[in-house]
Amino acid sequence: MALVRKHPALPAPAEAPEDPRIALEGPTAAGRRDAAHRLAADPDAAGLLADRLAREADRSVGEAILGALGRIGTPAAAERLFGLLDSEDVWLRNAAIETLQEMDAAVLGALERALADPDSDRRIFAVNVLVSLRHPAAATYARRVLAEDEHVNVCAAALDVLAEIGTPEMVPEIEAAARFPDAPFLRFAARAACRRIT
Repeated sequence: MALVRKHPALPAPAEAPEDPRIALEGPTAAGRRDAAHRLAADPDAAGLLADRLAREADRSVGEAILGALGRIGTPAAAERLFGLLDSEDVWLRNAAIETLQEMDAAVLGALERALADPDSDRRIFAVNVLVSLRHPAAATYARRVLAEDEHVNVCAAALDVLAEIGTPEMVPEIEAAARFPDAPFLRFAARAACRRIT
């Protein structure tokens, strides 16, 4: 009787991974998180990620999406993050600022527009990005805000930035914050900033 040779069973073909753009809208947080990580390699996904972030309820997914936007690091990604600065969600707003601070030169165009926004609160949020922005122009932007912005609270935010990243040659510009005669607290903040950087 002839022997019948048994062949080992072949493994079932692996299923193709789901398109991360579809998975980003999936029912599980784990699936959405994985999709966000995969989309970090796709510069064209910034808008999709930001749209999801604005309505994402799971904090861990939100963190993954923010990380993806930061890694994409394009001006388009920065623009979408600046769009979150007026969110009612304090965590989301602060997380967007922290992500922008890591993005270096990609934020500059969006930052210019945000610093000229008619809403003073949005300008303050934009100024807050400057404190840790990894770009040599950060202090220049803060000085310009201090010299030109007509809202006292925006200038106070710029003073806070210059107290952290200013240099001694900026002292005359900082002292000029006294141009708001009805805001003595600003003069106090200017003196404190000058002491800190000299």
